[in-house]
Amino acid sequence: MAIIEFINRPNKSPKSLKKVIEYILNPKKTKEQLIWGKDCNGDNAFIEMMAIKKSYGKETGRQYVHFVQSFAPYDRITPKIAYEIGKELCERFKDYQVVMATHIDRNHIHNHFVINSVNFETGYKWRQNPKELQEVKDYSDKICRKYGLIIIPKVNIGNYIKNGEYISISKEASWKYELYLAVTNCIKTSTSKDEFIKNMEKLKYKVDWQENRKYITFTTPSGKKCRNKKLYPPENFTKEMIEKRLSLNKQFANKRELENAMYFLIEAINSICKEPDSHSKQYPLTTLEGQALKEKIIEESKGKGLDWNTKEGQWES
Repeated sequence: MAIIEFINRPNKSPKSLKKVIEYILNPKKTKEQLIWGKDCNGDNAFIEMMAIKKSYGKETGRQYVHFVQSFAPYDRITPKIAYEIGKELCERFKDYQVVMATHIDRNHIHNHFVINSVNFETGYKWRQNPKELQEVKDYSDKICRKYGLIIIPKVNIGNYIKNGEYISISKEASWKYELYLAVTNCIKTSTSKDEFIKNMEKLKYKVDWQENRKYITFTTPSGKKCRNKKLYPPENFTKEMIEKRLSLNKQFANKRELENAMYFLIEAINSICKEPDSHSKQYPLTTLEGQALKEKIIEESKGKGLDWNTKEGQWES
């Protein structure tokens, strides 16, 4: 999950532009390979941006646009991927110089963007309005979706989402995503409804799953409630789908147990067999008798979905 936050600070002097670029390029916060300039050189961004301003006589007034794209700690995103996502987002700003740096000095990776306020093709200044800001957030969501990251859910509150509301929504998405991870993990590791509920409880989540109710209600460790229909995609978390996946887990577990039992049975037969000429009470089966017994077991096991790999000496399902 990535959220976009625009930094609205006074920046009406070239000094402020130089200062913000120095900040985002600070080697204590980023690395050389995580710095990129669109239509300018990252290391020389200030000089090149000022050159555009001077060419159009736009050296006064607003100098730049600064925003941050932050990724959640649980996204398991690498600095390289965050950098690539940031580069794609930069392409949204056609005909504007942008310098970007991926910061890795905190527990969450984040990209800083500084955009020259003057368009190098037209000389017009950046017009920052709610619609434009929302389009940037939507484009960021589009890129994150492509990389498999969760996105902020849409809400019907008008033509755009105010920055404070946007961040508030991201916090809600955060705990819902943690719930999603818990449910997904417990589905993978459980073989029955009761085991699923117990595994969720081990993670401090409560599960209200009643046969006479259409939905399952989860309660987070902090007390927030969420129905299974609110998890994404909802069709993967219906009662029927969860029960189906738990049933498949049980079938697989039973099959694995059968494989293990058959494997040890074959090993046991091998251990009690001896060549015919050395047959004694210590070895109740001759090698030929043992082989015949193994072949019978192997043949009957095919009906249970198992196949013995003679070369590897193990069962294959």
